[in-house]
Amino acid sequence: MTQSKNKLDTTRLGRRDFLVKSSGALAAGAVDAFNIGTAAAADTVNIGGLYPVTGGFAQIGQGCVNAAKLAVQMVNDAGGIKSLGGAKLNLIVSDVQSDPTVTRTETDRLISSYKPAAIHGAFASALTLIASEVAERAKVPLLTGSSSDQLNKDRHFTFTPFSRASQFALAQLQMSKLVSDQPKVAVIFENTAFGTSTSNGLREQAPAQGVEIVMFEPYSAGLSDASPLINKVKASGANMLFPVSYLNDLILIIRAIKQVDLKITINGGSGGFVIPDFYRNVGNAAEGLLGVAHWNHDINDNAQKVNAAYQKQFGEFLFEYAGGLVAQTFMIADALERAASTEPQKVRDALAALDVSEGYAAMCPGGKVKFGPDGKNMYAHPVGVQWQHGDLATVFPKEEARAQLIKA
Repeated sequence: MTQSKNKLDTTRLGRRDFLVKSSGALAAGAVDAFNIGTAAAADTVNIGGLYPVTGGFAQIGQGCVNAAKLAVQMVNDAGGIKSLGGAKLNLIVSDVQSDPTVTRTETDRLISSYKPAAIHGAFASALTLIASEVAERAKVPLLTGSSSDQLNKDRHFTFTPFSRASQFALAQLQMSKLVSDQPKVAVIFENTAFGTSTSNGLREQAPAQGVEIVMFEPYSAGLSDASPLINKVKASGANMLFPVSYLNDLILIIRAIKQVDLKITINGGSGGFVIPDFYRNVGNAAEGLLGVAHWNHDINDNAQKVNAAYQKQFGEFLFEYAGGLVAQTFMIADALERAASTEPQKVRDALAALDVSEGYAAMCPGGKVKFGPDGKNMYAHPVGVQWQHGDLATVFPKEEARAQLIKA
């Protein structure tokens, strides 16, 4: 596929009714580390990608699409699905526009029109909960990097390879002890599935971790001014702030903290805090800030290889959701290989039996993936990260740290 064609595909991502088929090809020479080629195959296997590349989540969604294309091309360049005669993966990307209603119609359209063997998406919990409902009814397996614990309730075709919201909360609370013997935490959270599930996990687990929550404040996602929230934080006496928010709200929160000159340790959890756009928007104000991620680009050698390829092509590190998506693509490929079929039920059964501890499919914290009856990876856990010199470094837990924690 030519470079001009790739540019055309990227442009089309913003259109309302966009639904594009892509073999995953990138610009020529984009990923030398994997010796990616552009040879076409007579037989292909459709897999779906549901991502918001327009609307409020577009920054993350576009990065996920880029990573999905990279991952598909890696699989295809390695010979495709050998048990299916070397069939190549064919990625169908649908723009769900950061809108739950659109997510429902696009998921249904993707499944009915293209009959994918499996789907991945949509990272934002509010969107993924809708997509998984549709996929469950259609009996098509869906893998997701969404952290909402609700996704594992009464689901049989939904698989979550990474840590859950409750685990993120526990990691944040444990990390608070790295910076204070007596943490007094203010929690501000958006009133979405992501915000409420994560914040409730914080409140429920804080007493057992010896952490005092002195403020627990929801807000409507899509802030126009974060100053009132930050003034409440300042008055609370907290020595640490946990904002549970996506990118745009986090930017306003950090700017408001700087404006009032509030000296407070911040652990921004996941969401928009751990993507390159966050640093681009707040600059040096991000340095030293802590977060939690279900994936980071320094967790192992395979992650670093994929990150180098992605960074060469797109000029930024491979962030949490996008990197996890590469691993998910290889999980789907592994399931297709063992199922030797594109029938969704057989692929679902192969995913349910997935048990890997090496290769790109195991490119997760801890290096193992095995799904329990509820679709959760039994080995999943988050890592604590810190912004250091414009990059995210893994600093927690100690046995998985790739850099020393920098204390303010």
